[in-house]
Amino acid sequence: MQGLTQRGAFRAALAVALLAPLFAFAQGQVQHLSGTMYVQRPDGSIRLLAEKSQVLTGDVVSTERDSYAQIKMTDGGQITLRPNTQMRIEGYQFSEKEPEKDNFLFSLLKGGLRAVTGLIGKRVNRDAYKLRTATATVGIRGTDFNAIEVAPGTPEAPKPGVYVVVADGMVVVTSGGLDLLAGAGQVAYSGDPNQPATIIPPPPNLPEFNPPPSFGSDNPTAINGGQGSACAI
Repeated sequence: MQGLTQRGAFRAALAVALLAPLFAFAQGQVQHLSGTMYVQRPDGSIRLLAEKSQVLTGDVVSTERDSYAQIKMTDGGQITLRPNTQMRIEGYQFSEKEPEKDNFLFSLLKGGLRAVTGLIGKRVNRDAYKLRTATATVGIRGTDFNAIEVAPGTPEAPKPGVYVVVADGMVVVTSGGLDLLAGAGQVAYSGDPNQPATIIPPPPNLPEFNPPPSFGSDNPTAINGGQGSACAI
């Protein structure tokens, strides 16, 4: 009987040890989801995501038409993806006890997102937080901003390029080898990676950003029809 108990304890400990790396390397979690969201892992596998699904370095996450998704990062930051958006987590490192090692690099491949920064970029190294887009790199100074990429031929949209709308704080938009500072209420535009970004009047016809009201809460909802981990497709 004692032998069985010991074997059971060993198996339980082994299971925990095998699962620990999965949780240790999770950089974010889907906090809210309205519609359909999926992820392509670095190994090429594709999975549907649900609320409470984990987001890891190397993941390419995508939202479908009429879908919004909010990801909560371990440093307290939030990223809300607009419909028809694709984003890649290029690199992420956060430890409460080692702020000098902070790093967060992510890329907007298409569509748009809202980013509310967490501790990364606010503690030691302001350059630790960066968003790459097709024409510019966006750094932060502790902020809340929207980044929207308008593709050529988008109906009833402003001219193609990347628009960075600052709600709070300040961003630095690097394009054409030059830095441009944009503060709250300003819009930075970059239409050519070889040309400097500029401050422009807010375009009246940028794509709307209307996530469900529940996205303003820290409590996950079941808008997507259920909670759970990712499932393969």
